[in-house]
Amino acid sequence: MNKSKNNYQPIKTISHIIAFLLLFILEQLPLSVLTLTKKQLGSHYQSYTKIAPVVTIILLIVAATIIIFVFKKVQIFPTQKFTKKTWLVIIVALILVTLVNYATLPFMKPTNSNVEALELIGQNNMAILIFFSLIVAPILEEIIFRGLFMNWFFVDRPLVAIIVSGIIFGYIHAPFGPGTDWFYALSKILLGVVLAGVYYRTKNIKANITVHFLNNFLGVILQ
Repeated sequence: MNKSKNNYQPIKTISHIIAFLLLFILEQLPLSVLTLTKKQLGSHYQSYTKIAPVVTIILLIVAATIIIFVFKKVQIFPTQKFTKKTWLVIIVALILVTLVNYATLPFMKPTNSNVEALELIGQNNMAILIFFSLIVAPILEEIIFRGLFMNWFFVDRPLVAIIVSGIIFGYIHAPFGPGTDWFYALSKILLGVVLAGVYYRTKNIKANITVHFLNNFLGVILQ
């Protein structure tokens, strides 16, 4: 990635932080529509299950359009073509991610807040949950946590960018606190680190999207 040492601009950094947070909230908004329960809605629940998926898809289209547009504007290097080396990086990354999953899964708690939220969404609309897990999450999460983050922050320190990207990715999936499932958090942190490494090595966002997709696909199949 391009070097920008000794060119720290605090106002620009703050604006990037604000933009990053807003785009993350925008990415989370569509699925949040499907997190209400029958207990909360009572007699309105049936109408909700018909209307909420439509609202979710509309919000998704808006969110994805904005996020992808911003990413295309901020990437500081030209996207590299897929080569044999790209596929080799993807294969190695997938092996690493699989090893991480198998090493941490036996020690995870039966459930956590992130899993419970996904289960609730699945109860309201399983088709949308699967679509988001397999297609939307790999694309938008990679654009935000790798594409935007690594082009906005620690540009001249790629190792720091890779590690911090992984930590933030882990925190988003398992907020750190007294009740944190630390093995689940660790698996997400390491997943984020691997995905960031793929983006740095390949200079092609589609490479880490591919790894993310395959990881989620295996998870859906196993579940």
